[in-house]
Amino acid sequence: MFKSGFEVMEKVSVITFILLLFSFHHIFAQQPSDTVVQKRAFIIEAEFRPRTEYRNGYRQLKPDTARPAFFTDHRSRIYLTYTTHRFLLHTSFQDVRVWGDQDPQTANGSVQIFETYAESSLSDKISVRIGRQKIIYDNERLFAQNNWRQIGRAHEAVRFMYKSEKLETDLIGAFNQEKGANERNFETDYSPDFKNYKVLAASFIKWKATDKITLITINATDGFQDDSIKREYHFRFTSGGRVTYTDINHYLTVAAYYQYGKTPLGQTVKAYYVQPEVKYQFPHNFTFKLGAEIMSGDDATKSSSVSHSFDPLYGVNHRFMGSMDYFTRFPGDLNNAGLINPYLFIFYELSKKITLRADSHLFYSQNDFVREETVIPKYLGFENDLLFIFNANKFTELHLGYSYMLPTQSMQYIKRTGNYRNWQDWAFLMITFTPELFKWESTVK
Repeated sequence: MFKSGFEVMEKVSVITFILLLFSFHHIFAQQPSDTVVQKRAFIIEAEFRPRTEYRNGYRQLKPDTARPAFFTDHRSRIYLTYTTHRFLLHTSFQDVRVWGDQDPQTANGSVQIFETYAESSLSDKISVRIGRQKIIYDNERLFAQNNWRQIGRAHEAVRFMYKSEKLETDLIGAFNQEKGANERNFETDYSPDFKNYKVLAASFIKWKATDKITLITINATDGFQDDSIKREYHFRFTSGGRVTYTDINHYLTVAAYYQYGKTPLGQTVKAYYVQPEVKYQFPHNFTFKLGAEIMSGDDATKSSSVSHSFDPLYGVNHRFMGSMDYFTRFPGDLNNAGLINPYLFIFYELSKKITLRADSHLFYSQNDFVREETVIPKYLGFENDLLFIFNANKFTELHLGYSYMLPTQSMQYIKRTGNYRNWQDWAFLMITFTPELFKWESTVK
């Protein structure tokens, strides 16, 4: 896999070089004249998002002697953006904390950079973005900003982007190292105390075939350094895409991905993911979305050196697999058994400012799971998520949610914790403020 992984990287490098040549051709062919009026702008925006949670079975089943958890945390961000002709510079700072977690008289700060990148437009359609940035592809199933998590997710990467009326493409490359690597003259050892890839390459293509049909493909490889043999890498490949059909009231789509290569621990992987979905908008502001996720897993009744557990990479799970987040870490949260998740989402716009939402999930293990030499039933449970959304004004949005889980004994066996007979519920109140603090614009020749 070491050799094949670098063969892939070589192909990515060739494609990148071709994009660069194509970009430079556009640069020299489309140089703006000295008389073109150029606009400059500098914008400062803020975000403050406090969230209070009541947890009584969130992420794991409640044990018999446990009492509910209750806390408030918040995210505060400052966004700084400067734009001019074919150039953009963006930086955002954030502070994420649980109320009361830090001594209010301490001198230790906790502000960090969430994003910082420069983007240069090489032509009217091609641009390159360099730095720490969110990577959001399609419906965020494989690459997402993970906005529910207060800290979010960003990647340090180089990104080439092409966008026209019907075609949108994206090419990403990243190579990670740890602090102190600049003092190293040989080797590229990467052994952080957290899980992260060493190498990432991904391509995204979105083609609007007709007014109603859109085709999307995502191909990605992420490479992990072997724990024992530092010069050996395990490359995992994920390929697939999605097709959508949209008209006035209907939305039909199906997504499918295949995963192959090696897991981060070096095990051969052959796994798949399928998601069909249909959405229909009824009169009187009702919208229904019906679908299912099928995520492959391992058959515990058979011995195999191959992993069939699909990992949704760096996507969002909170939106797809229930707000109580029982399945967010893969394949651990599924105990390698995989998951089938039929769901029904109902939206009702009570007014222009108020939306009511109800999400229902059924959970089944995709494959057999064995406990004490007995295959357990595949039905894991039912989750219902209720949400009230109030858009008070352009800068203020309130979310009030309540969820409950009705698990089975099989869920307890899969999760290996808690008691499925206990009442499992979770509630939250979150307010998001997003004011624009300052905006300066000017034009120059």
